Amino acid sequence: MASQTPWRDPVHLSDYLLYTGLFAAILATQLGTRRPDARRLLLPVGIVAGVGFKYLKEIPSGSMAHLIEAAGLAVGLLFGLASLALIQVRRDPADSRLVTVAGWPYAALWTAAMVLRLGFAYGSTHWFTHALGTFSAQHQVPPATYGTAFVLMVLVMIAVRTAGVLVRARLVGATVDFGALRPAR
Repeated sequence: MASQTPWRDPVHLSDYLLYTGLFAAILATQLGTRRPDARRLLLPVGIVAGVGFKYLKEIPSGSMAHLIEAAGLAVGLLFGLASLALIQVRRDPADSRLVTVAGWPYAALWTAAMVLRLGFAYGSTHWFTHALGTFSAQHQVPPATYGTAFVLMVLVMIAVRTAGVLVRARLVGATVDFGALRPAR
């Protein structure tokens, strides 16, 4: 059992399993050659938004907290742009539908982002607990700041990748079926 500190609750095994499972499910639906419709493209955004809803009830305040949160946004933007560069977007000549192709470099990038987040979470309760606690106390960083920064990172990463795929699909003349998103009548 991880030692609990006054500034940070330990990450539980169930959290690691949840995040790893979501990561694997999302990545499995994106690797290889795919013909995604709007539902498949937007599902990861919805999943992460749901996780964000759980963790982003209150955004920690304070100048250092905001800098850490901004860093999470910036890292998410960089990872999102990098992932967009590693996914091919084209138009199927037979029916004009969107086709995406993502291979091992794409998977490696997403895996690196996941390892970064889980490594920090684990390290904060096992390897550098004291140093992070000292830093947080000295700079008045609320405990939720680090989790908030990582949730914002993932939200931006997935939003940038999804928006970028949709924009690139439009540029190549590929269609994306948004009909499945309409409520049934």
